[in-house]
Amino acid sequence: MFKIEDCIIMTNNTLVVDKYSSLMKIEYVKSYKDVLIQARDYIYNKHKLLTHPQAGSLKPNQTPYRSVILYPTSDNKENVDSVMLIEKAIDTFNKFNEIRVTPEYPENIQNDYKKIDLSIIDNVISRIV
Repeated sequence: MFKIEDCIIMTNNTLVVDKYSSLMKIEYVKSYKDVLIQARDYIYNKHKLLTHPQAGSLKPNQTPYRSVILYPTSDNKENVDSVMLIEKAIDTFNKFNEIRVTPEYPENIQNDYKKIDLSIIDNVISRIV
């Protein structure tokens, strides 16, 4: 199993930061794309994904929020699947945003998207702990 204190959450969602910053390391970044890019950098530096970078049924250009959980590995051989997933997620993000950029939602709708993202992370963390 995983040690929760070794997990890292990469997020642009303040609800995730507020809820989990006392439990594990949080890397707060500016945008959905930054979450993917920073997660990729961690993966290339001996970490693996514990959550799918495209979890949920929302397309990358529908929601402005994304959180992923990463975990350290002993070497880069353990995270080949994570490399494939994150590179595909970045490619998919770019393709969808070429079609249509994520809209600037009113605050109440942004909060709904934050709650959706938080619920995905809640579900995973309940299984880790």
